[in-house]
Amino acid sequence: MATKSGVKLSNKRTVVWLLGLTVAMFGFGYALVPLYDLFCEITGIGGKPTIASSQASPNNLEIDASRSLTIEFTGNSTNGMPLQFYSTVPKTRVKPGEIHEVAYYVKNTSNRDITGQAVPSVTPMQVAQHFVKLECFCFEQQLLPAGEEREMMVRFYVDPKASDKYSTITLSYSFFEMKNTMDSMAHTQH
Repeated sequence: MATKSGVKLSNKRTVVWLLGLTVAMFGFGYALVPLYDLFCEITGIGGKPTIASSQASPNNLEIDASRSLTIEFTGNSTNGMPLQFYSTVPKTRVKPGEIHEVAYYVKNTSNRDITGQAVPSVTPMQVAQHFVKLECFCFEQQLLPAGEEREMMVRFYVDPKASDKYSTITLSYSFFEMKNTMDSMAHTQH
């Protein structure tokens, strides 16, 4: 028969073990996002498009006039955000190596300011590393005052080295609200 002190000690050990496990699981979950981003950047898997570096020179690209691709554009806001968010053109035809610019329309339909970030994804995943963004509204958080509407630009090209196995590429953005971003910045400046 177990004594009361033995049971208490066993319960304390169990609680400490479970708390430690909870902290470890939270830490692992927190680390997954940067690890996934790094993995996608290295492998080109996961639909993350390439961002042109300052050394990249799209002016030296040769246009592959022998083929053309259909680029489809989609956009959505997440978690019931009060936004209208979509591409002003549903699709376009491009030659690999040509630089193109497309606008996305956004309107804050609420009576409060919203700070958000658009996260891009490219499908099929196998061509994501060849979809290069030169300029994009997704590079920075967007402050959208109540009722504001605007067009935001993305400037891109498809690297001529992209496989000719794919004739259609979809660039999709999900717009996420960045809660308390501006509030926390305001509090640190006071």
